Amino acid sequence: MKAPFPFIPWNTSALWREVNAGFAHLLRAKKTALADTRQLADQLHASMASLFPLLNDLCAITCTTCSDICCQRAYVWIDFKDLLFLHMTDIPVPGAQLLSARGEHCRYCGQHGCRLERIQRPFVCTLYLCPAQTLRLREDPTVMHATTEALQRIKRTRQAMETAFIRALMA
Repeated sequence: MKAPFPFIPWNTSALWREVNAGFAHLLRAKKTALADTRQLADQLHASMASLFPLLNDLCAITCTTCSDICCQRAYVWIDFKDLLFLHMTDIPVPGAQLLSARGEHCRYCGQHGCRLERIQRPFVCTLYLCPAQTLRLREDPTVMHATTEALQRIKRTRQAMETAFIRALMA
């Protein structure tokens, strides 16, 4: 039996506007209480940005010759932590959710790759390393280990950021 297909959050223009307006309101109303959340988001930004040169190099080597482009078949969206991160760091939020319905391709997947800045993309797009990229990374165990550690640190920081946000709202 197949697992039920997950719901795409904020998949209409109205819902997308509403969730982003809600975040904007909370950030204004709880500005002081969200200081820890903002600090974690800034740490997250720095950690993610430190991986981008490596990821860009991997994509330049592997994506240009790929016949099974993950961005065209992936079922991904901007999740709560992604949206929280964008709002906390004042990074422009994309104009719409990546998908609005099952079976669609990401609306930001262009002819030459993603049209979103790497920092605007969902974390899963940073986290995912295709088999060709993983093979390349394994050529240098030190780089592979450092990349794996960085991704794990980013996951922990994302969780801590979400927890800090929830605590700030409860205070």
